[in-house]
Amino acid sequence: MITERILVLPTTAPVALAAVRSLPGLRVAMQAGHVWLRGVPAPPVPLATAIRALAVAASYELDTEGNLFPAGGLTPTGRLPELAWQPIREFVPLELPTAALPAQHPPHYQVQLVPTGQFEPGAAVLTTLAAWKAYAEGAPQVRLEQLRFAVSARQQVLVLGTPLPTVPGQELWVRHDILLPAGLDFASPLLAELVAAKLNPAREALVLFDAAGTWQRVPWSSLQPATRSAIRLTQVGSQAG
Repeated sequence: MITERILVLPTTAPVALAAVRSLPGLRVAMQAGHVWLRGVPAPPVPLATAIRALAVAASYELDTEGNLFPAGGLTPTGRLPELAWQPIREFVPLELPTAALPAQHPPHYQVQLVPTGQFEPGAAVLTTLAAWKAYAEGAPQVRLEQLRFAVSARQQVLVLGTPLPTVPGQELWVRHDILLPAGLDFASPLLAELVAAKLNPAREALVLFDAAGTWQRVPWSSLQPATRSAIRLTQVGSQAG
C-alpha cells in the first residue's frame, strides 16, 4: 500500500522550499548532496501547486514496508534510506534580509521575489525628492489632494494614491500592506501572509521591498497629505524607514 510521495531535490532546494514551508506534514533530510522531501500526499491526491513548481531530481512512491517505487511503477527500485528527518519549518526558517542586519549563524534562507506575469494597477510609486518637487509645482491641486507621501533620509519619496503621479521611479503594488516592485511577487501567496505577520503584526506600517529582497518599514503616521506647501518645505527629515 502506497502511503506517501518522496521527492529528491538538488542542493539548491532550500531556497525554493521556502515556498512550501507552510504546507502541513512535510519533512526533509540531507543525503549525498541532495535534499529528500517526504510527507507529500500519495496518489490520487494531486500535488499542491507550490510542490509542482519545485525542481525535482527524482520522484518515488513509498509503501508501508519502506520500499520506493518510481512514480506509477509496480516494481520497487530501492528502499527509503535511514535519514535524520526534520520538519520543513525547522529546515527552512523564515529569515528576511535587511541591509542593516549582519549575517546570522546558522545561515537562514532568504525569501526571494520572482517575476510574475500578472498585471494590476500600481498602489504607490518610489521616486526622488527632486522629481517629486518638480511634479508638485505643475500638478493641479485636485491631483495632489488624492496623494500622500513620505520622504526617506536617502531623499527617496514614497507616494500613495490614485491616480499615481507621472514621475520617474519604481511603480509598486501591494500585498497585505507589503509594497513590492511592479512585476515581482513572492514565490507563493502563503509567503505574503507569513512575511506580513512577521514584519508588521500590528499593521501600523507599510513594508517596502526592493527587487533584491531588502526591506524597510514605512509607518502610516509618516505619510502626510500632498499639499503644495508641504512638498515645497520638505527637507530630508521625514523618515520613511
